[in-house]
Amino acid sequence: MSIGEVKATIGAAVEAARQGRRVFDLAVFQAEAATREAAGVMSDSRHVEVTRTHHALRSAAAEVKPTRRRFDGAAEKAGGYLSRLG
Repeated sequence: MSIGEVKATIGAAVEAARQGRRVFDLAVFQAEAATREAAGVMSDSRHVEVTRTHHALRSAAAEVKPTRRRFDGAAEKAGGYLSRLG
């Protein structure tokens, strides 16, 4: 594999990470809207499944920032390596 091919492959990986972040952000936006809507419907329920669902949604929400950092970190590190290649 030539240096040009390596650079092209890394460039594609950087773009894939950036695109992944955009798709992820859209999914988060849609999930947050759906969660707000569901919370309004289920607000007074004490049913065990509703409680489990609320817990699962809170757990998923806690993973949003770390996942964004992973996407950004991958793009940044690969981009940095690409820059060092010249």
